[in-house]
Amino acid sequence: MSRDSLSLHAMIHQGLNNEVPESVLQQCAEEDKILIENLLRVAQTEILVLNLASTSIVTEGHKTVIRCLLTGPSPNVSLSSLRSLQAYSPARVSEVRVMLFEGSLALVLEVYDTSRRMTSSEYEVIRIVKRRRVHQQIS
Repeated sequence: MSRDSLSLHAMIHQGLNNEVPESVLQQCAEEDKILIENLLRVAQTEILVLNLASTSIVTEGHKTVIRCLLTGPSPNVSLSSLRSLQAYSPARVSEVRVMLFEGSLALVLEVYDTSRRMTSSEYEVIRIVKRRRVHQQIS
């Protein structure tokens, strides 16, 4: 998914209907509701087989763990989708993974609360190489 298509504005204009049930949002802290709702909407556009109604949210210390089941006969999740979810809010989303939970595949997102300071554990290195043209002289 491109960086432009990650915006909620772009999702709305695409006509995607992926409402997060209010019962799901009631499970999280008030200050995290907007972030979690937006994160689940982005997850639904990235992973079409996501069942938002099955979402459970648990707070563990300084993080919120969100678990959402995948549906269908052969659900799959790409690495690029997982990276897009983490990139939505890199300061708050600490972990994105897929795991087997009670016999079903589940997407698991771990979100730090607002009091936790961001730590960096991965660096992105971009290497730029300047090409030199070699002029050959023809004798």
